[in-house]
Amino acid sequence: MDQVSGTNFYIYQDKDDFSFGIDAVLLSDFTKAKKNHIDLCTGNGIVALRLAYIYDDINIVGADIDHKAIELFKKSIEINKLDERVKAMEVDIREIEKYLKKNTFDSLSVNPPYLNPKDNIASGDYKRQELLLNLDDIARAASYLLKPYSKIFMVHRPARLVDIILSFKKYGINLRKLRAIKPFAEKKANMILLELEKSEKEGFDYMKELIVYNNDGSYTDEVKEIYYGNE
Repeated sequence: MDQVSGTNFYIYQDKDDFSFGIDAVLLSDFTKAKKNHIDLCTGNGIVALRLAYIYDDINIVGADIDHKAIELFKKSIEINKLDERVKAMEVDIREIEKYLKKNTFDSLSVNPPYLNPKDNIASGDYKRQELLLNLDDIARAASYLLKPYSKIFMVHRPARLVDIILSFKKYGINLRKLRAIKPFAEKKANMILLELEKSEKEGFDYMKELIVYNNDGSYTDEVKEIYYGNE
């Protein structure tokens, strides 16, 4: 059991299987969660738990197909006494209609698999590859779950930006904001944060880049604030 960064909550995770990283922490900070929020690909619930701490007046559903991760998430909900407003669901997002009603959520976050198997990128972890769930699946589920004009918040890889835009556009969702994440100021971005909207409106804002590390390897002030808050 570990502390959820920047909060007084605790999280159960299997470090031999998959534990949360900075991408999830940055996503939870970037997400503007509304009254009824859903976190897809929730894993052991790190994004949902941080959102429950940041927004203490909203209801959150965390959904994932991974039985083991969802069981850990349920334990975290219990130990943090969040049962009344956070729910963990074992869900096949490709068949979302079997589990949840249409147009019921006000906002959505997702930290999806980001490797396309077609690219033949070596990775021993299937959870990072689009083997069980791809961008079209996520876009279709988001369009089904969200009310009109609701927002989607996502963390992904820069190389997949065109794929993301095209997949979501097919389901009436358009990119509204984009923020690049760079490990060091002089390096290329290795992550992107995206805000999309369930509407036909086109055009997006390119936000100020976020730099993770100073030259000496320490976190920048902005990342320290995001990662640790008032710990």
